[in-house]
Amino acid sequence: MRPHEYKSHFISAVVKRSGICRATVELVLQATFDEARFQLAEGAECVPIESFGTFAVVDVPARSYRCRGKDGQVRVKPIPAKRRLKFSPTRNLRREVEQQQYDPSRSAFTHHPQDPHIRTRKNMKYKGSNKNLLLQPVKEVNAP
Repeated sequence: MRPHEYKSHFISAVVKRSGICRATVELVLQATFDEARFQLAEGAECVPIESFGTFAVVDVPARSYRCRGKDGQVRVKPIPAKRRLKFSPTRNLRREVEQQQYDPSRSAFTHHPQDPHIRTRKNMKYKGSNKNLLLQPVKEVNAP
């Protein structure tokens, strides 16, 4: 499939499962993913989605590696610091994927009483580092 066919196939699946009209699904999906991209690109540390997972920006420190040149000399080459995007699925999503069984009683953006609260950037760290980035639970907003 070509990239535009993936989008069309995904939108068709959402329309079929939800019963929402195609035009609305196209607009909402576009706006949702654009907003997530905006948040992550403009400095938000993470974008948590309850019952789905967390997208987080992780800082990778500068480091260096050794390589042998054509002349046999060992050289040390620097790798500059950079930022990476990581995704950490929730336990329930991971379980559903492992068991290859979708649970229709769960929906994204909804907290289920028996589930632990989603955490921001939990266990999302640069693998060369032992430092946890942030372990604060996302605060729930109670609707008035």
